[in-house]
Amino acid sequence: MENNVLISYQSISKRFGGVQALEDVSFSINRGQIHGLIGENGAGKSTLIKITGGIYIRDSGQILWEGKPIEVRSPLEAERYGISIVHQEIPLCNNLTVAQNVFLGKLITNRFGQPNWNLMEEKTLEVFRQIGQDIDPRAKVGDLSVALKQLTAIAQCLIRKSQFIIMDEPTSALTPGEVGTLFEVLRKLKAEGTTIMIVSHILSEMMEITDRITVLRNGRHVATTDTADTSIDEIVHMMVGGITLPPPLDTSSVKDEVVLRVRDLSQTNLRLKDISFDLHKQEILGIAGIQGAGRTELATTLFGVHQPSAGTIELDGRPVRFRSPREAINHGIGYLTEDRRNLGVFWEMSVWQNMSSAIIDQLTGMRGLLDNGRIRQTATQAIDQLQIKTSGIHQLIRYLSGGNQQKVLLARWLNARPKILILDEPTRGVDVGAKAEIRRVIQELAAQGISVIVISSDLEELLAISHRVLVMANGSVKGEFLAKDVSTDEVMALAVQK
Repeated sequence: MENNVLISYQSISKRFGGVQALEDVSFSINRGQIHGLIGENGAGKSTLIKITGGIYIRDSGQILWEGKPIEVRSPLEAERYGISIVHQEIPLCNNLTVAQNVFLGKLITNRFGQPNWNLMEEKTLEVFRQIGQDIDPRAKVGDLSVALKQLTAIAQCLIRKSQFIIMDEPTSALTPGEVGTLFEVLRKLKAEGTTIMIVSHILSEMMEITDRITVLRNGRHVATTDTADTSIDEIVHMMVGGITLPPPLDTSSVKDEVVLRVRDLSQTNLRLKDISFDLHKQEILGIAGIQGAGRTELATTLFGVHQPSAGTIELDGRPVRFRSPREAINHGIGYLTEDRRNLGVFWEMSVWQNMSSAIIDQLTGMRGLLDNGRIRQTATQAIDQLQIKTSGIHQLIRYLSGGNQQKVLLARWLNARPKILILDEPTRGVDVGAKAEIRRVIQELAAQGISVIVISSDLEELLAISHRVLVMANGSVKGEFLAKDVSTDEVMALAVQK
């Protein structure tokens, strides 16, 4: 099998300040296979990807490419070897066409040095047909679905003759149908000899699509095994050593008191129509629906990002109309966005600054100066409560794993102590261990008197964490159930209604 190895990692280590991200990691990936990379948030997956792609430089160890040591000091060098990364947050130019994105940095020009767009559009069609897909090469990427953006990023890799494509959480924002399409494309690429490494927390999908799996834990290599020789339970045990989930919810804890009443809410620009529901004190209300159902649009309207075109919102029995998120926050509403990268994290700020942004006025003294003692106490308490892996409160958040960044954003709202907390995809891109911790925290918040709205595409998780579930489709509420009385099939049947 050694002759079939494309890339081999040998004793790779990397440290960031006081955090050992990778320590002595060794494993190999076979040519023409789909290889899964699995681990908790903070296990070192992203660090290994970035070392492979030339974004980070390893501290020690070596990478063998086709049996020979290589130095990858930049993404451009990685590309020369045939290594490409399709990142979780797909770095495409939304204002350009599909063909312009596919050939970005690789323009085909005529003899006068001018871009030959007709030829590039033809070749874009060819490369999409190669993976069994049709697309308008002149369509603006900003108008595409997440799935088509993923395929555009893959087309970029194929134009660059990539032998090794790394995909970071490629299915996290896709519908089940889109996941099936993506997997068909990956199987076609594999059949043509392309080697693929997928990073994902969705273990059932990894069991379906991969040939081999590598598990990392706390920056160390745990195991590499053929997928057919393992199971989800074994992988979970390798990742976290077993997880204790919180007990099922007791609906008797929900109070009769209504804290939020929404009646006939519409927002024409966001295609929200006649939405009505109540949220009770200490209730966890789940909102289910497929991509485009209007769940996030409802959340941002409740949070004051958008104003309703019609209908009413009552908070503690009084009509309210928030003209901005700041007004919503002042009335005791918090919102954890689904778009962590662009709307949640302050990248150049520290862990404590990101945690404290919603309560900064509470951390200042009489003269308007920051109270460092209170800051340290508040941030340290949140780090302990959420088990955030960081070298300290002053570490830049950009150096944390995605799951730990998500926990910092959750801590932001825990510190604010809102009456109502809206969580939009709180566990997307988060490993099974962190999911259990976040679920525990959400249930603790409800027990302490906070009312929570949870939006999630993971129906099993949503039903497990919620007291009651609303099902949305096409901007409207299609049904309402007690979570304990409904199945995922029944919810999905409503969610796909026209």
